[in-house]
Amino acid sequence: MEIYLDDCADSDRLAQFLTNAGHHVQTSRSAGTSGRQDREHLAYAAQHGLTLVTRNPKDFRNLHDDWQARGHTHSGSLLIYQDNIKGKDMGASDVVRAIGRLLASGVPIANEVHTLNQWR
Repeated sequence: MEIYLDDCADSDRLAQFLTNAGHHVQTSRSAGTSGRQDREHLAYAAQHGLTLVTRNPKDFRNLHDDWQARGHTHSGSLLIYQDNIKGKDMGASDVVRAIGRLLASGVPIANEVHTLNQWR
């Protein structure tokens, strides 16, 4: 899978785990998009055929709805919810496992929003 980690998900550890699992990963740092608005992150991912991964689910769920209403397409958004509770939040290996399960399920990803916590 071609993945883009926005500012909220950008982590060397997560990028490495995803790469080790066979995914191609761009981070907001490597793409030069650090610090940009969420809409710009979604636009970058869409323009480059990348599935966006974020730990900012509320904003990106709203952006997805607006994006769809405007007739725009994207390669999918994968949301990670956090409660800031040790042992409950998803770590890098949890995210990789959830993406693997999502892909194995065969459900559509392009133009969809999926919560990775549900695929844990």
